[in-house]
Amino acid sequence: MSNQTDDTDRKILEILCYDARISMTELGKRVHLTSQAVKNRLEKLSDLGIVEHYTVNVNCPVYGYKVHAIIKINLANQAEKYLSDYLKDSKYNIIHLYQITGLQAYIIDGYFIDNEELQKMLQHIGQYGSYEIQLVLKEISLARQ
Repeated sequence: MSNQTDDTDRKILEILCYDARISMTELGKRVHLTSQAVKNRLEKLSDLGIVEHYTVNVNCPVYGYKVHAIIKINLANQAEKYLSDYLKDSKYNIIHLYQITGLQAYIIDGYFIDNEELQKMLQHIGQYGSYEIQLVLKEISLARQ
């Protein structure tokens, strides 16, 4: 927790994590502030770098991306830039690319329309190094109610 935040800031963030579409008026009611005071606090949290951006979380399986894969990659010859550029410019729905510790240096978390699309991407990233793949069976929600 940042020394520059207080319990009200943390409550605002908790509410927004659960329901980012809440109005400033309703959010203000829940934390006992005016909508303008809540807006000012959110601007402060953005200025501090705590809130980075607002986003939409698309339900990929409902949207047509049926295959969810976690791919661990051991890159050859410092190919990180090539891999990240390829993934940014690709049609694949890549959620995250992480650099990690361990034998595999990178993890891709992505959704694919079908196994054929996943296979095409694997053929391409195989040029950069070796990989290990796991398919996600289901997501278990950790959302606080």
